[in-house]
Amino acid sequence: MGKIKQGILGGFSGKVGTVVGSYWNGIFYMKGLPQSYKKGRSSSQKMQQGYFKELVTLSMSLSNEDLEFIYPKKPKGMTRRNLLVKQLASYAAVLDKSKTVDLDSLTTLGNAPMTDLPAVTVAAHRSDLQISWEAVTYYRDQHPEDYPVILVANITQQQLFLIASPVMMKSSGKQSFEVELKPYGRERDEFSGFMFATGQRGAKVGFGTMGVVNRPARPPKKTKDSEVQKQPESGSTKTKQQP
Repeated sequence: MGKIKQGILGGFSGKVGTVVGSYWNGIFYMKGLPQSYKKGRSSSQKMQQGYFKELVTLSMSLSNEDLEFIYPKKPKGMTRRNLLVKQLASYAAVLDKSKTVDLDSLTTLGNAPMTDLPAVTVAAHRSDLQISWEAVTYYRDQHPEDYPVILVANITQQQLFLIASPVMMKSSGKQSFEVELKPYGRERDEFSGFMFATGQRGAKVGFGTMGVVNRPARPPKKTKDSEVQKQPESGSTKTKQQP
């Protein structure tokens, strides 16, 4: 039972109906009791709840080291993982009354250049995951010795991975490499991917040996009426050796 102090207009402590009174630091407070919500969630609420769970699960498939690579500069007002969730949310797709992240349309994350990088093909073949690119672009022509990093998305299992390329970008022709499929999925899974430019000119042994300080500058936009300007030099990088 609640106790009223200083008359009907004063403060009170304890429970009175659905209201609880309390006193702290010289001030009386009132708050409502928690109410149970018996009405079931609507289909749209369930869909949004499942979608948010999927976003969080996707973000957790990347390690903190992966996130530091994608976002070299820590975002203001939120964590790198929260920013990843926010960016992934922009690739929403509603299919058969369910909402999901359309990983097949995922083309960029973080501070990666948004244009002028060759498209990447990712496909499972028996026990290998094959990654390749072929298109000629301005960035590729200017940075043939760059060792890119590939973001691979397993569309079927809704997972993300970063894979450091053991081969150079090269200025033209088809470049490809293979990794063991098992850590990334199964042969019947569908995959997609895109390229991160790193500015690195040395082969990387494992992803943990490389950290990018600054991304290479974005390539100049091509126009029909003028020649393409020379692209600024790549940003600086640093390496750290594993013990």
